[in-house]
Amino acid sequence: MASKRQPQEPNPDLFLARRAAAGHADAWAELIERYGRRIYNISFQFAGNRAEAEDLTQEIFLRLYRNLGRYRGDVPLAGWTLRLSRNLCIDHYRRTRTERRTVVVSEEILKHQASGSDPAARAERREKLRLVYGAIEEMPEPFAEILTLRDLQGLSYADICAFLDLPEGTMKSRLRRARLELIRRIDRKRQALGDSTPTRGGAYR
Repeated sequence: MASKRQPQEPNPDLFLARRAAAGHADAWAELIERYGRRIYNISFQFAGNRAEAEDLTQEIFLRLYRNLGRYRGDVPLAGWTLRLSRNLCIDHYRRTRTERRTVVVSEEILKHQASGSDPAARAERREKLRLVYGAIEEMPEPFAEILTLRDLQGLSYADICAFLDLPEGTMKSRLRRARLELIRRIDRKRQALGDSTPTRGGAYR
């Protein structure tokens, strides 16, 4: 006698996406609760200030709402959402990159990154960040993008793979090459300022 098929477990991501797409306010609120802060933080790094990050975040969620009906549940909803947000973040980054190269690093970014209670340590951290951001702005886009996601924003490898739509091995190889190139550029900037001490390992972070 043939055994009965066990009922499939419902896909919670797919269920949530379908309810949100159907206009259920509680489902949409749950999506914002799950991913709002993460998407805003990514947007902030690509935008460089709070006002533009908020606008970019709203634009991403609008696109998410319009595309939820296409989600099939074959990948995690978090990764699918990050991938959907990438084009908007990159488009914004490209539009503003030339302008950012001609001005000082955003004070909002420095304040956001250089936290702590010790004023001297905070000031040192801010100066280090100026060098890091300045070097990243001059790097090829794939390197600048992956350094922003991992070393400035602190995304997990899984989230970065989803955002960039890359296999993990490819992503790690790109990150390694980007870090080496960043250290080289920071050392060159420090030498121009009269500091010949080489940067080692993760000392730029």
